[in-house]
Amino acid sequence: MIFNNPSSKRENTFRAIYDSERFKSVLQHKDELCKFPFLVDIELTNHCNLKCSFCGQLAMTREKGFMSEGTFQKIIDECSLYNTPVRFIRWGEPFLHEKIIDFCKYSKTKGVPTHITNNGLVIKESDMKALIDMEADSLIFSFQGATKEQYEIMRNNKLYDKLRFNILKLIKMRGNRSKPFIHISSTVANESKMEIDSFVNYWGHIVDSVGIGKTNLSYIPDKKLKSAEAVEKINILRKQETIKKEYTPCSEVYQKLSVNWDGKVTCCCGDYDDFLIVGNISDDTLFNLWNNSKELKAFRELLDNMLHRSLTLCSTCYNTY
Repeated sequence: MIFNNPSSKRENTFRAIYDSERFKSVLQHKDELCKFPFLVDIELTNHCNLKCSFCGQLAMTREKGFMSEGTFQKIIDECSLYNTPVRFIRWGEPFLHEKIIDFCKYSKTKGVPTHITNNGLVIKESDMKALIDMEADSLIFSFQGATKEQYEIMRNNKLYDKLRFNILKLIKMRGNRSKPFIHISSTVANESKMEIDSFVNYWGHIVDSVGIGKTNLSYIPDKKLKSAEAVEKINILRKQETIKKEYTPCSEVYQKLSVNWDGKVTCCCGDYDDFLIVGNISDDTLFNLWNNSKELKAFRELLDNMLHRSLTLCSTCYNTY
């Protein structure tokens, strides 16, 4: 669910894509595949400053690192050819990358709309000023839960007030400027309607929009978790889970590609441990992988036939919105 601030006149650059008929009905046009993804998600790093109670970080075994400038520029250069926006998102905190502002500026010079999803705890005042000055397109602050208490349980920290302070600081610094578009995203478990409404009513009149979904606490199989402590904690939290556990046709594999920090390309933004790799940007192009990757074609066929259980990652994936 998306709640838009009625007093905000700002437009989300990415909304035009999300709301486009072709994007929403992509499964009806599978035989007429767009020549290039609607979006490309970029993992600047898979390092994170948090250890959330439900996150793929608890099961991740792949090497950790930071995307090189050369890899980043290659992605942006290709996306600029197809007018395709990018999103800094996925399995790390993007503001941990020391070149994030330089990368944003490079995207801007190439005319590539850029979005950043962050946890709001690493972003500095100098980052905020730079994003405002360059008129960065879109920024999401990622919460968890609808109350301070639930946030602290799910995020496994006591930093709610710092997150709130940073959001309010950015809002004040932005003033009446049109960019960046500032959105808050959260997922909930068993919070009451009153708690959710209170969260939306408060933030919905401060930021430009608020998105609420359901938390999938079954996303990480117990056997993938790296510690007994993590298994015990997540099994306690699962008693709060209210997500509807049913498979739905996957549109992700027809809408976007995701590039890991090391150049590996996966067909799922939720791929925390290289389950759905379709190639590598270091020796290929996104265009070629999108249209010709044998692995991607195989994943599409399996998911088209609702064989989610045949793929480790997809077997625990459910619609959270």
